[in-house]
Amino acid sequence: MNARMLRLRAALDRWFAVVIVVLLLGAAGGAWVTYASSVAPGTHQEQRTVDEWYLEGWFSHRATVTGAASETPFVSGTTVEERDAYFLRVMPVLDGELHVEYGGGDEPIDLSVHRRLIVQSVASVSGGEEPTVFWEKTTLLGTIETTARPNEAAAVPYRVNVTEAIQDARTVNERLGSPGRIQMAVQMTVTATRASDDAPSRLAFRLPIETDSTVYRAPSEPRTETFARTKTVTVPNDPGSTSEYGGPVLLFAGLGGVAGLGIARSRGAFRVSSAEREWLAYRNDRADFDEWIATIRLPEAVKTYPIAEAAALSDLVDFAIDTNNGVLESPDCGTYHVVHDGCLYRFEAPPTPGEDSADSRSKSSGTSPVPGEAEASADADTDATGEPTRTTSDPVSSRVRNGHPPDDETPPVESMTAVPEWPDQGNDD
Repeated sequence: MNARMLRLRAALDRWFAVVIVVLLLGAAGGAWVTYASSVAPGTHQEQRTVDEWYLEGWFSHRATVTGAASETPFVSGTTVEERDAYFLRVMPVLDGELHVEYGGGDEPIDLSVHRRLIVQSVASVSGGEEPTVFWEKTTLLGTIETTARPNEAAAVPYRVNVTEAIQDARTVNERLGSPGRIQMAVQMTVTATRASDDAPSRLAFRLPIETDSTVYRAPSEPRTETFARTKTVTVPNDPGSTSEYGGPVLLFAGLGGVAGLGIARSRGAFRVSSAEREWLAYRNDRADFDEWIATIRLPEAVKTYPIAEAAALSDLVDFAIDTNNGVLESPDCGTYHVVHDGCLYRFEAPPTPGEDSADSRSKSSGTSPVPGEAEASADADTDATGEPTRTTSDPVSSRVRNGHPPDDETPPVESMTAVPEWPDQGNDD
């Protein structure tokens, strides 16, 4: 018999009500998930973008060569553009435009550009520290109103006399004794208004002007700013594949399990007989106490000892532990012995359910019958007249039942490790 299946039947028989409750709870959970994902998935709030547009701005710059450039490679009155550096003496005035491109919308946009020149005396620092501003001067350059159409750029002009501003800043530094370095920038703050927006949007573009002893530079990078208008919308929940398919699977698995177990129980599929329970208890004891059991054949002399029967293998092992002995398993059948103080303590394994007694004992102990033993048993089943006789599967019982071996047998003396020297049985030759 399959021990695992028998244990499973015993567990289902004992915990049948608990298993049914668990399956019903699983089915209820599956029903709820199925209902929540299919019938009433519910809703949630999301922020969705309903309008998005952008402004991109970049600076262009140029300077006009003055008459001080005579006898130089530059021609007075000409214009130089987009140079990496301009000379303070011959190119004092920097002018150009801020180009603002509007995109992402279908309607024109109104731009109000506030222009100013910022001059500062700043302490040079390294690392991530904020620089120290010793003084700052702001010069307003005026405000310009213009309109930008979708995907078109509007140009907003500016004009700065860099040489004059540098000279004024150096004079202030000298008067104040400021240790700072002169910095300046053209800053344009753009206010963009659209008819569809609730409020205007603002952003600033900055053109730094870096000065040296004789030249100045105007490095800049394009900048893009995106504006979005969102609103809160209510959307249905997406149950997902796990909820959509997992709920019905759990529901039908739970109900199917309850129905299947109920039918199987009504047909007695989980019923465990007392013999099967006894065999399971024995197999559990055999596995638990394996380290205390050794497979050793008893000598014939020991088989003359009085026999005490143990009710369970665990009782025999407990007795062996208390008396500091080992449990000896017969290699021929599932019989276990403890030899102590001239007595033989024995436990005989119960037969495997559904099998013959002799076969079940050998399988219970994990061994096969000794060759020739089966034939001997068969011969012993009939007497000289051909009538069946009653025999026992354990030769020890037949010899000890009268307290001594048969008169025509002299038990051979065998040596066995862990068995004391046996006393003389009183047989005189």
